[in-house]
Amino acid sequence: MKEIDFRLLLEQLPAIVWATDRDLRFVYSRGAGLAALGLGADEVVGLLLSDHLGTRDPNDPTLAAHRAALAGVATAYELRHEGRVYQVHVEPWRAGSDGIVGALGVALDITGRARAETALLRSERTLAEFFENAEAEFFENAAMGLHWIGPDGTILRANQAELDLLGYGREEYVGHHIAEFHVDPEPITEILTRLGRGETVDAWEAQMRARDGSIKDVLISSNALWEDGRFVHTRCFTRDITDRRRMEEARRQAELLQHVASLAHAAAHEINNPLAVIYGQIDLIARTTGPETKPRIDACREAIARIADILDRMNSLARLQLSQDWPADLPPMLDLKASSAAPARGNGSGAAG
Repeated sequence: MKEIDFRLLLEQLPAIVWATDRDLRFVYSRGAGLAALGLGADEVVGLLLSDHLGTRDPNDPTLAAHRAALAGVATAYELRHEGRVYQVHVEPWRAGSDGIVGALGVALDITGRARAETALLRSERTLAEFFENAEAEFFENAAMGLHWIGPDGTILRANQAELDLLGYGREEYVGHHIAEFHVDPEPITEILTRLGRGETVDAWEAQMRARDGSIKDVLISSNALWEDGRFVHTRCFTRDITDRRRMEEARRQAELLQHVASLAHAAAHEINNPLAVIYGQIDLIARTTGPETKPRIDACREAIARIADILDRMNSLARLQLSQDWPADLPPMLDLKASSAAPARGNGSGAAG
């Protein structure tokens, strides 16, 4: 019997094939049946199943079937959706002999009863082929990075999303030790150790080095395939969170700037009030003393003017937009960048008498 071309089957059958992760978020969606719903291949990837259906009702048959699949139970049911009728089959997505990583679904369009009978007969012969080929198909075309690592840390397999994330060709990545691509070998060593103990690793943060030298912040989730008590390989999901980390750092810097600006404004306010009193007292002294004190009074007024100028600059910090950089003409005592970079000075200089 001629081997069935799985991709050709997807393109011709009035069917939709999809996969979700454990959060019931689509990671794959293909099939000719998508056209009747006005959808393209993988158009729903990234959406939660509940958002696509427009309901969070726990009694909804589709949501219930997917939750059952996560618990290890396969479900077949008939579904009416957007004016069409589908025969739906949902199964657990098992990535090997243990561990359910999501749900796999096939929906056959049986709207036309005559075509439906033919499609159902055909599905009985082909459903087995669908699921036999499903793991390889989903692995290669999943929207999230996936890779397998052997017991010695060697990368055995990686999908295109993983290669695209880091920019390597397949031959530059597969066959190499995973630690070669980690900035810090400690996290990946700990991950492999935990997996070797039979643990599951979920959302473990790490940094990986891309081919262009850039650093990618990633979240790694993984478990291991065991056969007869033997560690066969890991099954790792790699999610890029680089942009999220950059936004978090930008937000932290913005909060720091706001904090410094608030402190500057408060300090300026507290200093300005006693400074006004000092200025008034200097005026009073100037009116009640002889001309011999004028140079000293003028020096005091000049010092007060310099302090007032610094206070104005401190107040200006509070009015800065968070997107703007520090002004170039800050006085040394307020220039945090310059003061942190300048060498420390001794305390030997004294005030003139």
